Amino acid sequence: MNWLTYTLVGLAAFIFGIFIFSFFQAKKASIKLETEEFKKNMRKGQLVDVRSKQEFKSGHINGARNISIQMIAREYQKLRKDLPIYLYCASGSRSNRAAVYLRSKGYVEVYQLKNGLKNWNGPLK
Repeated sequence: MNWLTYTLVGLAAFIFGIFIFSFFQAKKASIKLETEEFKKNMRKGQLVDVRSKQEFKSGHINGARNISIQMIAREYQKLRKDLPIYLYCASGSRSNRAAVYLRSKGYVEVYQLKNGLKNWNGPLK
């Protein structure tokens, strides 16, 4: 094999390693809760909608505050570390990214609505 083959194999292994690392990091960043359990516990902590401001205005869970995924790096300090955080978005992908970020900043009790609002069966404000 030539140097190009070794380089490509090494690069592929590196990218695969990053993918695996990211997957496990995201998996341990938060606990995903089914709708009923999320409803039952969300009032015990801070309820955060990480969708855009426009999405939030079109309908959100009562009591939620809007910190969009684009603003989480600027506004995460508004969240208390001594209270659990309950995150949701439309499908779960943005709340997952927010959970990873918050864990990296030292937040330990982070929960997500599994599959986001598409599985929500409660009222929206």
